[in-house]
Amino acid sequence: MLKAIGSKLDLLRDQKAKAYYCLVSDLLENELVLKMKEFTHHGNTTCFQHCLNVSYYNYVICRFFSLNARAAARAGLLHDLFLYDWHTYKPEKGERLHGFTHAETALKNAKENFYLSELESDIIKKHMFPLNITAVPRYRETIVIVLVDKYCGMLETVIPRLKKAGEFFHRFVKVKHSA
Repeated sequence: MLKAIGSKLDLLRDQKAKAYYCLVSDLLENELVLKMKEFTHHGNTTCFQHCLNVSYYNYVICRFFSLNARAAARAGLLHDLFLYDWHTYKPEKGERLHGFTHAETALKNAKENFYLSELESDIIKKHMFPLNITAVPRYRETIVIVLVDKYCGMLETVIPRLKKAGEFFHRFVKVKHSA
């Protein structure tokens, strides 16, 4: 089963997701894209799962607003194609931190392995705006990924922590009432 976080749709089998899957199936089956499963990204979410989450919601939102949903879906899958564990990566002296550099690395990797339109390149390169303040989005689809990427990152990190805190609180209250 292939699902985006917060979605009940199986992206491989659900009829509603068929159009999305047709646009990205070649990427989802690509060895390099699948390699992202080896790297943890946010919380316990792999880089692959994060990119799938962003890709699917980019597609849904861009389709709703009659934007280029194809480019949004494909760039969403490739936007974090940096292929290293950023948690343990040590920058060389003078090298900027991951948050400032990974979009360029992902774009370079994507261009070396896939055909990218100008729009897809812009989406990948500028998805970290406003952290990368000079990478100002040129297209509406790029603005969508900026927002969706932050939203998915929050779902992947904050929500599991809130659930864990809630479970702890629930156990704590239960123990207090038992005593």
